[in-house]
Amino acid sequence: MILARTFIFGFPLLVGCLVWWSAGEAGRSRARRAGGIVAMLPQNAPALNPFLPATEVEREITELVHEPLLRIGTDGTLQPALAELWRWTQDVTCWFADEAVAKQAQERLQAQIGEKNPWAEWRLSSARVQENALLLHFSETAAAGVQHALEVIADLHPQPAAFWRVESRVPLRDAWDRFMASSSQARQIHRVWFDGAHACEIVVAGPAQRALDEMRGALNAATKDSCAFHLLGEVGALVEPVLDLDIRPGLTWHDGTPVTAGDARATLEFLRGNDWPLPDRETLRHIQSLESRNNGSQLHVTFRSRYGPALGMFAGLPVLPAAWLRDHPAAQEADFIREPPPGAGNHRIAARDAHSLILVPAKRTPGLPRFLFNFSASPLMTQVGVRTRTVDLVWPASAADRAHFTQLRFTPPRQRLVVLWNARHDVLKNTRFREALALATDIDDLVRMVPGRLGRADASLFAPGLWFSTRAERTPFALEKARRILAEEGWPRDVNGVARRADQSFEFTLLVPSTDALHTRTAERLAAQWLETGARVRIEHVADTRTLAQRLREHRFDAVLLDQRFEISWDQLPWWHSSQADPGGTNFCGIADPQIDLQLEALAGEFDPERVPERVRALESRLLPLRPLLTLFTTHDEAAAAPSLQDMNAPAAASSWTLRSLALPARRTPAAPAVDLKLRPTD
Repeated sequence: MILARTFIFGFPLLVGCLVWWSAGEAGRSRARRAGGIVAMLPQNAPALNPFLPATEVEREITELVHEPLLRIGTDGTLQPALAELWRWTQDVTCWFADEAVAKQAQERLQAQIGEKNPWAEWRLSSARVQENALLLHFSETAAAGVQHALEVIADLHPQPAAFWRVESRVPLRDAWDRFMASSSQARQIHRVWFDGAHACEIVVAGPAQRALDEMRGALNAATKDSCAFHLLGEVGALVEPVLDLDIRPGLTWHDGTPVTAGDARATLEFLRGNDWPLPDRETLRHIQSLESRNNGSQLHVTFRSRYGPALGMFAGLPVLPAAWLRDHPAAQEADFIREPPPGAGNHRIAARDAHSLILVPAKRTPGLPRFLFNFSASPLMTQVGVRTRTVDLVWPASAADRAHFTQLRFTPPRQRLVVLWNARHDVLKNTRFREALALATDIDDLVRMVPGRLGRADASLFAPGLWFSTRAERTPFALEKARRILAEEGWPRDVNGVARRADQSFEFTLLVPSTDALHTRTAERLAAQWLETGARVRIEHVADTRTLAQRLREHRFDAVLLDQRFEISWDQLPWWHSSQADPGGTNFCGIADPQIDLQLEALAGEFDPERVPERVRALESRLLPLRPLLTLFTTHDEAAAAPSLQDMNAPAAASSWTLRSLALPARRTPAAPAVDLKLRPTD
């Protein structure tokens, strides 16, 4: 009885104490924010690694602290950030028998300048000699004058440049460095690029057999392995695109030291040395060399091949101080927690512990708010903060939060869910069948039945909201038309509702990652929808991403449910080019079309952002009718915001937003929303 009375009277007292404590915490939050923005988040405090954000909120916090070289503006176009200007040029290098012949070639070109200067037409800006090489610099990457200039010196017999790939079963770098330091033949090796620890690619000019033999012997002896040498090709001159980015003068890190091109160079070198899954990581593979020029005011990036989409990686990629990277050469999550790197963004970290983070304006800029993030926030503390109006933002929002805050905010889509078809499958190789399955997919039903905040995705190959995005229309739901297509193709439905012909039924397996409830629920709904049109679908779960990747590379799947991460790059060649359709390649679908190959190559070689939309439209008009994939929906985070919290860049209450758009003054051009958001009804 005593115990019962203690419970009866003690429980309300305990609740009262908790409410009193939570109110006190909320009050302290009010005092600490000093007119800023207070956010309640149930997740643990993030590491704030700007390159590997674990959640959307972590990504947006780091976006306030760290600046990229370029960024995507609110209108979807490339905008300056740390770099105020950028431009593409092109270097062409020819090697000759000796320095005398190289100078003769230089003089031959200089002699072309007369009353009518062809250099201007060729976009040739300089020609200089370095030992036995002639270095030509063109002001445009698509300069038609390259061929004209080379024709002028063709009779001087430039030496062919050969590309070789060296592979070893053991790490190669140390053995390579020793060879280059000791060999008299090393001077014939003009470019070196390492592809991981076990392979490198080199450029040699002229008769190089002796150099190759010596290299093979030295590497084999040092690695105690037989290294493989592969000739990749030969060219008459080495053509290398160059990207120059001019750093905005007067910028400083939060510790007061100046921002230089050396910091950007160190950041890119740091990222090239690890295998983090960065967006647009393919760009790093194309970089030949990085230089800081003009007293640290210009980053000079030379590329191994023509790769225009490289510009996309510099938009949104955070830059860290070179000094911090030198002190943390193998930085891991703990390094970003114990000693966070200074940023160059509009906000800096003022205080941080296991439960909270305070960001304050880095400079005395009018209108910039402070941020207080409370992590591991309990539902009780969150509700007290909401009711006492000491909280401005609850992320993610619960049903109770939505009841008290009239504004719901949705983050921009970072990925979407798609079904990728294997076009080699006995049934799915028929384009009309893939069309029928698209017609039988009811996206509205998926949005209602699948948990989460989902946006209606378009059918484009590219991320929404970018200047070259097409917002291609997806196939509308039409079940009867889907059934009619199967019947017209000779696959009527039997008494069980399964489409079949004499020797086979319409069935296939849908491969699904088993680690995500969203994938599982979506797959179940898709199987139910497609059965309505006559397709019997078996769901096969894959335990881990490594097994899934192997199945894709080996083409051991019929259809697969995948998350497609949005990137800024306009390069689609790895996914759809026929050269990647063999086992081991990344064209998992198996589409093979010569015209599409040409369009993919032209798009990957396009350096002018203004010409990208036209090329994208041409590619999609050819590729999308083949229906290589079925887009389903985008996923979003949702937050509840106080009425007083104004989004500078979004006029609607339920709209796409970021912490950056809340913090910075409006500087936007009105644009149509990238996705049509539909909310699952509240339970």
